[in-house]
Amino acid sequence: MDLKLIFIHGAGGNHRIWENQTKYFSNAIAIDLPGHPVGKGRTTIDDYVEYVKKFCDKKNLRNIVMIGHSMGGAITQKFALTYPEYLKAIVLVCTGAKLKVAPIIFEEIKRNYENFMELMKNYAFSAKTPVEIKDKAVEIMKLVNPEVLYGDFEACDKFDVMGYLNRINLPTLIICGREDLLTPVKFSEYLRDNIPNAKLRVLEDAGHMVMLEKPGEFNKILEDFLKGLR
Repeated sequence: MDLKLIFIHGAGGNHRIWENQTKYFSNAIAIDLPGHPVGKGRTTIDDYVEYVKKFCDKKNLRNIVMIGHSMGGAITQKFALTYPEYLKAIVLVCTGAKLKVAPIIFEEIKRNYENFMELMKNYAFSAKTPVEIKDKAVEIMKLVNPEVLYGDFEACDKFDVMGYLNRINLPTLIICGREDLLTPVKFSEYLRDNIPNAKLRVLEDAGHMVMLEKPGEFNKILEDFLKGLR
């Protein structure tokens, strides 16, 4: 079975956020959403879903395992609800069925973008995560224009599929960090409890950026899930 792994980054990210995974999995593709960092971003999850669909059509990709982080997890859920025929399975990483954004995030992006990036170091990671990993993630996010990041959070804020999760009829793996402050563990537990046959793995000493914070554990969990599909 020729599975294709498509990794979708979160708000303000790009394909580099998945470097630990694309180096490990030979059949992995990590895409850059529009505006990340080149071009115009989008302000709805639906628009990002359509971009991903066009990407898959252009590359003639089917039998996909779609792995989405945070906003990418929202895109993955909506893709699974809209175009399930493209997918073999989905992996939802540090995300939720509803992603309301605190008003202070919008305010801080407009008021002081540099300060917002420093705040992300505190909110997006475990306290035990090495500073060089935090710095790397922030440097990736700084490549995106503030307007694009603002639009990403607008898309997240409007996203809500809480009433539709039981329609996702695909093998589903959910991964989150125990210390995630942005999408707490209860968000992932809700996904597990409402998506039929979903499995949840919680990584200790990790926050919102589990694929960077605990790449070895993350890759092993994903690898075992993929073996089960085959």
